[in-house]
Amino acid sequence: MGQKGAEMGVTQLSEGLKLNKTTVYRLLNAMEKFEVIEKSPESDRYRLGLKLHELGAKAVESRTLRSEAHRFLERLAHESHEAASLAVPGTTGIVCLDRVDSSQTVISFRTPAGAKFPAHCTAAGKAVLAYLPENEIDAILAANGLPRFTSSTITRASKLKSQLRQIVKRGYALDNQELERGLIGIAAPIWGRDGEIVGALGMAGPSTRFRGGELAKKIALTVEIAGKIGASLGH
Repeated sequence: MGQKGAEMGVTQLSEGLKLNKTTVYRLLNAMEKFEVIEKSPESDRYRLGLKLHELGAKAVESRTLRSEAHRFLERLAHESHEAASLAVPGTTGIVCLDRVDSSQTVISFRTPAGAKFPAHCTAAGKAVLAYLPENEIDAILAANGLPRFTSSTITRASKLKSQLRQIVKRGYALDNQELERGLIGIAAPIWGRDGEIVGALGMAGPSTRFRGGELAKKIALTVEIAGKIGASLGH
């Protein structure tokens, strides 16, 4: 398959991999369940599945998003004097794809690039979660739970989903000391070329710097720069 041709039969695969046919059948069945390969109904031979193409496309998209977004993260961190982060949907949660700290960043709970955001209690996590299909939201919550970090953490799925609906209406997400006492976060969705959610731009800092007019300015700045990232991706 792939380099060897569009479709291959069990015998051909068995010979090429130097495995017996029983083992090859078992491997093919497992791969077929995950839609990595598929059997042609016309020839009973196997070919690469659409899921593999989808995963490859997402990998390319993530690389493109990170390279396009990094300069905007630097701008957000510089103009706001807060930590800026880029969140993307993953298979079992919301992943931090990139982050930039400012010289004035005051955060003890840092999510490094490659790690998962607590999706239910961070602005960046909720800004992505809010725009996912219901079944994907349920799968992420089932996989990660809703652990309590502070007295403000939302630990009921029904209350969280109500907040997610509000996020969709207003176009940005907030977390008010839900992950760390004294820490507030803001995040806005990033839209891809075809109008799909590809990630979220977030900012976080001490609650003393997220009040009144200053909070409104930071929300507007986050939404503006998230829009510019989307525009750079072709949205």
